[in-house]
Amino acid sequence: MIRELVPEDREAIEEALTECGAFSEEEIRVALELFDAGAPGGYTLFGAEIEGRVLGYVCLAQASLTQSSWYLYWICVHPAAQGKGVGRALQAKSEEFVRSQGCRRLVLETSGRPDYCKARRFYENAGYERVGLIPDFYRPGDDCAIYSKVIE
Repeated sequence: MIRELVPEDREAIEEALTECGAFSEEEIRVALELFDAGAPGGYTLFGAEIEGRVLGYVCLAQASLTQSSWYLYWICVHPAAQGKGVGRALQAKSEEFVRSQGCRRLVLETSGRPDYCKARRFYENAGYERVGLIPDFYRPGDDCAIYSKVIE
């Protein structure tokens, strides 16, 4: 079940972010700041609940000063639920929600590091097109890959 997240889901989100092994302590801190900001901060958060437990989430927000573009800031799936379509369900919910807001584009940034290959492939398989690359963006040797998808 995909549903809006509530403050009580924070612990499950922190566990997913930590256990998936993809994020540094700083990245987890920032992800939790966005979670804490939630709707008052302009962020929309949906969670994937399986058997009463939140095992994944997505965070998105409308891009400032745009008419129809949104940023997809985070998709994270707990290792216990990876490979079961949870990420795809969250991505589909994000696109459905953006469309329901009268908007038509999702943009995201992700690392160009080799260990992010699986994430980049996930987005590419979902129809996101790489539209840019900023070398050494995050730190030397860590490029920023920019993806975009027009939602029909």
